[in-house]
Amino acid sequence: MEHHHSEQHAHTNKGNYWLGATLVATFLIIVGYLLWHNWPTLMLSTIKWQREINGQLSDLLYDAKENPAAIYSLAGVSFLYGVFHSLGPGHGKMIVTTYLATNPAKVKASLIMTVISAFLQALVAIVLVTVLLVFFNSSMREINSAADRFITLSFVAMLLLGVIVAYRALKQSWQLYKQKTHKHDHTHHNHNHSHSHSHSHSHSSDCGCGHKHFADADSINQATNTREYIAIIASIGIRPCTGAILALLFANMVDMYWLGVVSALLMAVGTALTTSTIATMTLSGKKLVTKYLAYSDHQHSFAPLVFKLFGGLLLIGLGLLLLNSQSYGMSPVL
Repeated sequence: MEHHHSEQHAHTNKGNYWLGATLVATFLIIVGYLLWHNWPTLMLSTIKWQREINGQLSDLLYDAKENPAAIYSLAGVSFLYGVFHSLGPGHGKMIVTTYLATNPAKVKASLIMTVISAFLQALVAIVLVTVLLVFFNSSMREINSAADRFITLSFVAMLLLGVIVAYRALKQSWQLYKQKTHKHDHTHHNHNHSHSHSHSHSHSSDCGCGHKHFADADSINQATNTREYIAIIASIGIRPCTGAILALLFANMVDMYWLGVVSALLMAVGTALTTSTIATMTLSGKKLVTKYLAYSDHQHSFAPLVFKLFGGLLLIGLGLLLLNSQSYGMSPVL
């Protein structure tokens, strides 16, 4: 009786899980459609806002040459630029939120990932502008053109990351399918043996019979997460911060290049703060949903892998969307 009750409870929880999973997936699809439909408007609004902020940055850099007190205002505006720029539509936040929402991740690892990505964007901008100015004496137009190539590369990296995540989700699903089939076969094997003698023989992921039949979900995630984190950092960080590039160019024009470097780093601090907050909120929301929808067979369920596949496909779609947006001259690099 008790066994029947536990089975019924597990079945109810499983039904709730799939109902919730369907609702979450539907919500994400609707959000994705709205984002796709309104993307040009969002991009144009972002470009307009960036132009206004860039104008303020250039004015403050010119003022700083005559009035050292303006440096403090520049520092504040640079930090706020990083904060508010991170709140707008951008590929870094899309990668982080999409990945964290649909893949196994821990708070500490995700925070480290977002902070490194933000500072890498600033460092890429500093190195790019410094090399082009010092060694090639490039013009502003040439530097912006080089930055555009890096931005295109970051979108391609985002697309490739989606391909990797989707491929691994399919691979893990296939391994889990083989695992379930393997257990099912051995269950029948044990049942047949029980009629003749009390011998029980079942295989687990490592049953001590001398070889490993399959990789369990935890070991797969542990092996792939680090590589995926590195791929995420690279796909975000390789895109130089456009605000940092302009701050460096304006600072160079007024012979205060060091101030441009400081401004770029402060933008990275603001970006890291906002992106980390978004990442933490994403993980917290995911934890609540998972806790509410959890059921006993969750560790061996295909549902998490379906969401991981969905996340990979979403990254591929966003990568294509961003590449298409850029082809129409909608890059925020002015």
